[in-house]
Amino acid sequence: MNLTLAQKEIVTRLIESGVNRSTELLGRMSHTKWGIVTSSINEIPVVRLLSWYQRENAPHVGARFKSRADVPLEILILFPAKSSNSVTTAVTKPYGERMGKLPDLVKLTIGEVSNVLAQGVIGAVADEYDLTIILSVPEVLQGSKAEILSTVLGDYDGREDILMMSHIDMYAENLSADCSMIIIVNAESLRRILTH
Repeated sequence: MNLTLAQKEIVTRLIESGVNRSTELLGRMSHTKWGIVTSSINEIPVVRLLSWYQRENAPHVGARFKSRADVPLEILILFPAKSSNSVTTAVTKPYGERMGKLPDLVKLTIGEVSNVLAQGVIGAVADEYDLTIILSVPEVLQGSKAEILSTVLGDYDGREDILMMSHIDMYAENLSADCSMIIIVNAESLRRILTH
């Protein structure tokens, strides 16, 4: 399924709305004001995305979410290591030494920040179309972009699924970070929703 221009605009608007919802919660978590800017969503063939990702071996941290209810989908939010460290510092700074002693602090923080972003987007879609979409708890993955994406693509079916990607820039006091949001969704379900 290829999205029409009108459908792409709807999906982009919903993602922007959902990501904007999450800024308030991220602000409360970190005791600072956040700004988040999303790029328009792009529908990308899996082979091309994997080819791009194969060229970059830098470490990344990703959080994967699944839903099997009204809309079968997966969301992967993927942070470069530098951005994941910056986000972790920004979010945990108000809690000082208590947080610093936790093992796997970056994984825990990226899982929680990604959860806020993913829930914001899913909430925007669910509210717009009166759907029930329940995401799994985040599965946090570490490795190169290609390694993480390959793990997520284990359930991908090129005959039935569509893959979309949006780039997200995040900023707050002493924070500049970016991540990618990759959404894999059942094409028929998405078509049904967008024509509802």
